Amino acid sequence: MSSFEEALGIAKAVNDKLTTVRKEALQKLPVVRVAAFNVLSDVVGKTVKIVELVRELERRVEVGSKGVKRFCGNWIITKDENSVSILKLKPLRSVSYDRTSRRLSLSNDVTRLELGENSLKLVLRGREEIIEGISLDSINSKVDVIKSLGRYLIELIDTIYDAVNLCWKSLRGI
Repeated sequence: MSSFEEALGIAKAVNDKLTTVRKEALQKLPVVRVAAFNVLSDVVGKTVKIVELVRELERRVEVGSKGVKRFCGNWIITKDENSVSILKLKPLRSVSYDRTSRRLSLSNDVTRLELGENSLKLVLRGREEIIEGISLDSINSKVDVIKSLGRYLIELIDTIYDAVNLCWKSLRGI
C-alpha cells in the first residue's frame, strides 16, 4: 500500500465524519453558523480528490520506498519509511503524509491544513486553530475562526488541486 493510499483513507474518514456533522448542523443551527460547516465540507471533499490524484502520481513516478525524484518540471517527490511529500516549487505547494503521526498536510507559503484521524488543524501565517474530535460542538465552537480562514483554505485547496491535476494530465499525455 502506498503512503498516499493510507492518507486517502484518513481523508475519506474525515470527509465522512464532516458530512454527518454538517447534516446535523443543518438541522440544529442557524444558517449563519452552518456556513463554516459548508466551508470545511467543501475543503475536505476537495482534499479527497487531491489525495486521489497524488496517490496516482506517487504510483506513476515510482520513487521506490526511499528517495527523491523530480517530475513535471518543478515538482519533487520525497519518500522515506515514515513520510512522503510531493512539493511544487515556485510557488510553493505541498502535500505530505506522515505515517508515524498519521497526519495529512496540505500547505503553501502562508496556509496549512492538517487532517488527522479525528482532528483538523488550520494554520494561517503561524496561527494555529485545532479542531479536536470532529463533532457539532467542536466545529461550532470554532465557527468564527473557520469563517475567517475560509477563503484562505479554499484558495489553498483550489490552487493545489489545479497544480496537481495539471501535472497528472501532463504525465498521462493529455
